[in-house]
Amino acid sequence: MYVYAVVSGGNKGLGYETCKQLASKGVIVVLTSRDEKRGIEAIERLKKDSNFTNDQVLFHQLDILDPTSISSL
Repeated sequence: MYVYAVVSGGNKGLGYETCKQLASKGVIVVLTSRDEKRGIEAIERLKKDSNFTNDQVLFHQLDILDPTSISSL
């Protein structure tokens, strides 16, 4: 069984650290942020610094105030 977590604001600060900790526990993490460039950079940083794979950490652009963005998740 797989466990997934969607983390909003995952490109920096507490969100980023949450993604890192969850992925290290075997959770498949969907890192989300409004800024696509920063989100992708955060994913690349996680993969480089912590050796996570594309299967462990994923990115999805998300604006939690936009219903269309939310439904795309």
